[in-house]
Amino acid sequence: MPKILVIEDMPDSAELAAQILRRYGHDVHIAPTGEEGLSLAIEHKPDLIVYDYWLPDIDARTFLARLRAVPGLEHTPVLACTATPAAALQPSLGENGFSGLLHKPYRVSSFMEAVDAQLA
Repeated sequence: MPKILVIEDMPDSAELAAQILRRYGHDVHIAPTGEEGLSLAIEHKPDLIVYDYWLPDIDARTFLARLRAVPGLEHTPVLACTATPAAALQPSLGENGFSGLLHKPYRVSSFMEAVDAQLA
């Protein structure tokens, strides 16, 4: 059972993502902040991190730099979720180390396609 960490500051969005992932058989942990997400990532070593691109406590670049410095998490895929238009983010996604981008709001099918692609 793949382990997925959802880092999302909006409780309803985090719970929706977790419910979808659990329905598809994934073990899910939720963190409401980037700092808590880093702690849970170190503790649980997830197979995938679903990360809200705009968290209030840690910017995306800092989060990824700190995550990549942790032994065993250097190559963990991180799927960015955001409502920001792709054109505004696309150049920085690869540079920052995100492995994919999912736009909010999303359909269950597109969410799971993005998750499955990262876990493949």
